[in-house]
Amino acid sequence: NLLKSTTMQRIDLIGNLVTDAEIRTGKDGNEFISFRVAVNDYHGEEKRATYYDVSYRKSDVIKHLKAGLRVFVSGRLSINTVVKDGKTYQNNYVFASDLDLWLPPRD
Repeated sequence: NLLKSTTMQRIDLIGNLVTDAEIRTGKDGNEFISFRVAVNDYHGEEKRATYYDVSYRKSDVIKHLKAGLRVFVSGRLSINTVVKDGKTYQNNYVFASDLDLWLPPRD
C-alpha cells in the first residue's frame, strides 16, 4: 500500500496559560476544552510571546487549567492567516493529543 499525499505538522510547546480554560461545543456537537498558551522567546534583551489557541478533549483536567499555569502541549498545528484593515495576522491553533500540567510544588 502506498500512501497518497499525506502531510502532517506536529508541535510540542511549553508555555503558560493566558486565560482559564473553557468548555466549548464544536460544530459536530462534541464538547472540548479550549485555552490559550503563551510561549516566550528572548532575542537579546527583547522578550517576545507567541500565542497558541489550544483545543483538547473534554476531561476533568479542566479544573486545573487556570491562567498562569505552565503546561506541556503536543499536537497537530494549524496556522491561519487573516488580513484585517490592511494588516496581516497569524492565528496559531493546536489540536492537542497530549497535555501535561506543570503544577507548582506544594509548600
